[in-house]
Amino acid sequence: MPTCSKMRVLLAGALVVVALALSAVPASTDSYLDQRSNTCRPEGGIACAYGLVVTYWHRPGSLQRAVSWVYVTRSPANTHNMARWWYRAPGGQARVGGARRRGTRVQSWTEITWGSGGHRRTGPVLSAGTQICAEFNYSATTRPCVTLK
Repeated sequence: MPTCSKMRVLLAGALVVVALALSAVPASTDSYLDQRSNTCRPEGGIACAYGLVVTYWHRPGSLQRAVSWVYVTRSPANTHNMARWWYRAPGGQARVGGARRRGTRVQSWTEITWGSGGHRRTGPVLSAGTQICAEFNYSATTRPCVTLK
């Protein structure tokens, strides 16, 4: 029969093995948060002349954000409306996230999208606090922006 001190060593070893086994269990793939940030900027008597919607997701407690969809609108509709989106990490320089694209007319506004939405990592992985802005061409002076939380 083992002595009391040997029993303690065996028990401590068993606890270490159990702790290591539990820490190696991967996190569930379902444990993520969807978030959506949007803004609307008025101009020239139009309540929402410039709009921006960003859909992103992340795991709870993580400071990384996976951008899956960027959607911009401009009103009134114009066949020449083009836009791109850019981002600036806290303390960093502005970088282009999506190249210029021509808009599609939908009723009285123009819309432009990048990404596919859902939970696919189609866009860049950015840090929390990153500012995302849309930039339009053709005499557009307003740049709608959101900040990833």
